[in-house]
Amino acid sequence: MARLPLPSTPAGMTYTGGVMTSCVSEQLDHGVLLVGYNDSAAVPYWVIKNSWTTQWGEDGYIRIAKGSNQCLVKEEASSAVVGGPGPTPEPTTTTTTSAPGPSPSYFVQMSCTDAACIVGCENVTLPTGQCLLTTSGVSAIVTCGAETLTEEVFLTSTHCSGPSVRSSVPLNKCNRLLRGSVEFFCGSSSSGRLADVDRQRRYQPYHSRHRRL
Repeated sequence: MARLPLPSTPAGMTYTGGVMTSCVSEQLDHGVLLVGYNDSAAVPYWVIKNSWTTQWGEDGYIRIAKGSNQCLVKEEASSAVVGGPGPTPEPTTTTTTSAPGPSPSYFVQMSCTDAACIVGCENVTLPTGQCLLTTSGVSAIVTCGAETLTEEVFLTSTHCSGPSVRSSVPLNKCNRLLRGSVEFFCGSSSSGRLADVDRQRRYQPYHSRHRRL
């Protein structure tokens, strides 16, 4: 479709039908809409829709001859180019991430007299992330992981300062010692097993595998 300015000439105002071949003017003062054409007619023509109701022309339309620049259609027509559809936006995805749970605030060391963590056991509950005094006279800081317990032992200090040695042991697994055995638990993971130990002591010296230098 194209928009056309047409002259409001007496011939245009009195048009009642047929193909107009005498629309000649240099002054354009009326806008109409070009909606079609016919190249197979004896006189090829443009089909133009006017805005003067269906009582004018051919039910509100007028036909003008093609190829002879009637009503300056070749020079003064204007049209718009419609582009394709815009890009389809990518689907939005929402990812829900659960915050990690708090680290256990304590761990349990279960020491037994046999080699299988069954006989003569006693457990000690101790805080994690704090400076602990060990049974060998040094200090250590213990942290709980998902599967291991990590201890940082300060070999020359009782206040967790100076040179240190870091090591890890598996949780919920019996570890054989030179004399007896030991097993570590963190947080609530210890609840089932601790019911079988002989007695419980809280905040006693930590039994580290490392000795004072």
